[in-house]
Amino acid sequence: MKKDERFKNLPILKTERLLLRSSELSDASDTFEFISDPEVTKYTFWRAHHSIADSEDLLAWLTTENFASWSIVHKADKKVIGMCFLHSFNFHHRRAETAFNLSRSYWRKGYATEAVREMIRFAFKRWSLNRIEGTCMLDNIASARVMEKLGMKFEGVLRQHSYAKNRFHDLKLYSILRNEVTL
Repeated sequence: MKKDERFKNLPILKTERLLLRSSELSDASDTFEFISDPEVTKYTFWRAHHSIADSEDLLAWLTTENFASWSIVHKADKKVIGMCFLHSFNFHHRRAETAFNLSRSYWRKGYATEAVREMIRFAFKRWSLNRIEGTCMLDNIASARVMEKLGMKFEGVLRQHSYAKNRFHDLKLYSILRNEVTL
């Protein structure tokens, strides 16, 4: 599928410790390094990658479909340590959904919150969104905590909402509204 024009030429977003730049196929090696870790993919809808080709396929999907996808680059290490993206855009209703993954080596240091906060600010400005949603599996306490730190509000549980890894999953639903963010 051809990439939606709105998601081409995404700018580099900068935070104190991170650069967020458009995901590229050339990120496959760094991406494989963290997406091959079963702990990183425990709560994702895809399995741990077994080859760089798996990571290339994921990046091809994120860079050719209707995603706004950034690779998270650690400034000091000059390495891709994760990804964050927006998907499921509905421009009529002015909403989208966020998702993110981070290398286990960088967990519990505030990087996911730092990256996703900047991406959310950008999305509200760029596309005049009113609402950004996020979901996580019930046992994914770390992702729930990131969304709470971002100021996202817990709205409830979507029962058996998604089918992945041979079973249905209940998901916690969070959201943040444009007027709840400092732009």
